[in-house]
Amino acid sequence: MSIPLSWSLLAISAFWLLGALIIIIPWRWAVPVSLGMALLASLVAAGLGAATWLGNIQWQEATLRFNLWDGLDVMALPPLSLEFGLDALSAFFVFLVSAFSALVAIYSFRALQAPHFRPYAHWIASAFNLFSWTTVLVIMAQDGFSLLICLELMTLSFGYLALYKHFLYQDEPEHAVDTDTRRKARLAPQVYLMTSHTSTALLVLAVLLLSINAHGLGYQAWRDNAGNLSTSLMAAIFLLSLAGLGIRAGLTPAHIWVSLVHPSSPTTTHALSLGIAIKVAIYLMYRFFFQFLSPQEWWGYVLLVVAALTALVNVWYAISSHDLKEALAYHSIENIGIICAGIGLALIFWQDEFHRPLAFVALVASLYHLLNHAVFKGLLYLATGAIDNLTHNVVDIERLGGLIYAYRFTASMFLIGSFSIAGFPPFNGFISEWLTLRAGLNSLSVLVSQASIIPFLTVLTCLLLLVASFALTAFCFYKMAGVALLGMPRLPEKERSNWEGKDVPLSMRGVMGLMAGLCLLLGILPGLIAPQLVKAFVPLGMSQGYLLSMNWMTLGGVGITATNGGEAMQLPVATLAGLMVALTVSALVLQRALPPHARRPDIPWNCGEPIMATPLHQYTSGALSYSLRKLFAFVNPQPSSGSAPDYLPSRFVLSHSPANPQQVTEVFRHAYNHLIRTLLGFSNRFGEKTQNGDIRRYLQYVFWADLIIILIYWLTSLFL
Repeated sequence: MSIPLSWSLLAISAFWLLGALIIIIPWRWAVPVSLGMALLASLVAAGLGAATWLGNIQWQEATLRFNLWDGLDVMALPPLSLEFGLDALSAFFVFLVSAFSALVAIYSFRALQAPHFRPYAHWIASAFNLFSWTTVLVIMAQDGFSLLICLELMTLSFGYLALYKHFLYQDEPEHAVDTDTRRKARLAPQVYLMTSHTSTALLVLAVLLLSINAHGLGYQAWRDNAGNLSTSLMAAIFLLSLAGLGIRAGLTPAHIWVSLVHPSSPTTTHALSLGIAIKVAIYLMYRFFFQFLSPQEWWGYVLLVVAALTALVNVWYAISSHDLKEALAYHSIENIGIICAGIGLALIFWQDEFHRPLAFVALVASLYHLLNHAVFKGLLYLATGAIDNLTHNVVDIERLGGLIYAYRFTASMFLIGSFSIAGFPPFNGFISEWLTLRAGLNSLSVLVSQASIIPFLTVLTCLLLLVASFALTAFCFYKMAGVALLGMPRLPEKERSNWEGKDVPLSMRGVMGLMAGLCLLLGILPGLIAPQLVKAFVPLGMSQGYLLSMNWMTLGGVGITATNGGEAMQLPVATLAGLMVALTVSALVLQRALPPHARRPDIPWNCGEPIMATPLHQYTSGALSYSLRKLFAFVNPQPSSGSAPDYLPSRFVLSHSPANPQQVTEVFRHAYNHLIRTLLGFSNRFGEKTQNGDIRRYLQYVFWADLIIILIYWLTSLFL
């Protein structure tokens, strides 16, 4: 089936743009209508994406062309054009972005009615429409020019959302918000724009190198020319694209912007921005590394090391964070590290035809974890947004507590998301994490058989770092859920008087309930999900010659079997999932069967001392992580008297106690502060030399610049 894509793309764009522009009308229903247009556009785009991904619909090429130098004698320059299209890989990501955009739109109908959102709901809805639209355009772009333009539009639309906290705190009284919080909100959009434009600059270089050698800006020209690139040129393009996309994805050491920027945006949009949109960089990694280039083995080791460090570093700072949004932002980057670890393993074995099934498993594991992370992190962000609305902007872990008794449904959704991200079966996080580890363990056996000592030690170390990050994630969510949801409220009754008396509305609960159900289904039905994910990789040419086999009787066995009788791998999960479900049901039945006094004693035992109903008898967030942080005190440098100014907030204050103050230093932000101080010092000294205010100095600059241009033109005319 072949149908034109242009009309579909224009219709989707019209819906999203109308939803963004309708806000300018002074109409009380402007926000619901804007969200309705976003919902309509998202549903249409999700349907088109699903039809292309699962239904193998072939689109006719949709090209919107315009020539900026038409009629001029500059025929050597290619025409500037915008090209958009869909294949199975881009369709999967379009479906993912659009489906989550639709869920966020439904969630936002009531969420944006909260008091702290109401004054800004009109421009939040407008920027949300633009952000969803530009994210889809980035994925559908089919040439370098369209890609760069849409990336910039996406950057600007989210940069507008990142201004939310700055505007909110400007309208608050001085005593209501502390100075550090205001400063973070002011820095967030600045840091985001600087890092995003740095990423784009690096991608521009990679795109130029690809386009010059392919004699064209289109993806098709890049694909056709992939085998003609020299090894050194491919290495340069790989490093440039890895740096540019790594910054956008938040790979260490470029992770510092994510936990600063995203908490400053509206909580309603977090599920889309951090749950999905940040993975546009992962989509482009699939394109650049496997389609536009010929993968080399050493690329995989580089990416694997960076990914493992990213996972461990970010989960460490998530443990030290005491803000729900900030901790979840760090965990998003930790999961980006897990996804990139699968890509790294695939790059290592991509050129080895005999072990190609191993690379295939690693890629399926990365895409499965990308999907799983979108679902459970989306659930966690939506639950955090509900907590934000219910408590009227209180997301500091130390100020929460006892939420499971006041808001049982929202707290239960947060717990399900916590179980999923911690990798507890039968929820979805376990499946993709186990697939990633299984690919790594099989990689070790292959490297042992090849007697590759250094590669073996590299992969082994990275696997150990990943396992450590899995364990620390479980500990972190034990801390977050335990402190924020369980126990008793940590704020006095007077400060909780404006909290909502009942849970969030039905529309918000419905979206969270759907996400929680997906967490379970993706965990117990991998045999049904994984074959569909394989279809997304058809454009990369990696499913040809291999068969994804399923054990339909157990609904759990997933494996890769080479059609030529080569290596086979299986993932038996049905038995474990069934056992966990049986244990859960048994625990619930047993809990209901016990008499009420046996379920919870009236008076907890306190070593013979009378217990007092006070938050002082509860663990704080800092106390729970103290023993762990003490083991790694050597990675926590304390600022000295001569240290660099705190251009980027680099300290987590965990305890203000005069007797036992506790703080954690964000090492990478600390290093960036030193770099910023050095650059500013050089800039000041250079400026004093070159910009002295004398008009004669500036006229000299103009003269020498003109002379150099004339010489370049003269030399060019001689030799060309």
